[in-house]
Amino acid sequence: KQWYQRRVRGDRCKVMGDATKGITIWRLPHILVVILKRFSYTGMWRDKISSFVDFPLSNFKAGHGAGWISNPQEQGRVYRLYGVTQHTGTLEGGHYIGCARNPVSGDWFTYDDHVIRPMRAEQTRKKEAYLLFYTSLPTQQDKEYLLQPR
Repeated sequence: KQWYQRRVRGDRCKVMGDATKGITIWRLPHILVVILKRFSYTGMWRDKISSFVDFPLSNFKAGHGAGWISNPQEQGRVYRLYGVTQHTGTLEGGHYIGCARNPVSGDWFTYDDHVIRPMRAEQTRKKEAYLLFYTSLPTQQDKEYLLQPR
């Protein structure tokens, strides 16, 4: 919730005082895209970050308990992973591979150029994971809205 704290001078009173800058979100998106920071820049040096990141396949509660969601009805929103983009290679050259879940069957597939193969959901958890695509599961509020007569 709190990004940084520092002393600033007031525009009107010209007196130094403490200031806190923060951000909150009122409504979470239906589709949530998470970008894993895989590239590091330090001065003129660039590196690829290849650390393994353990991410949830289902029951992901974005911001749960973090305090940056200001709408209480959004606190319980749950997401399920439906796609992953993996990057192999280096900063100078590489290759992207897509992994996606079929929304009807629930089966997972890997898309590597023209080659499409079935895979297990757990195989998406690799150190090459770069983009994570989540879709929110319907909340009780969503279900009630959809059932309202129009």
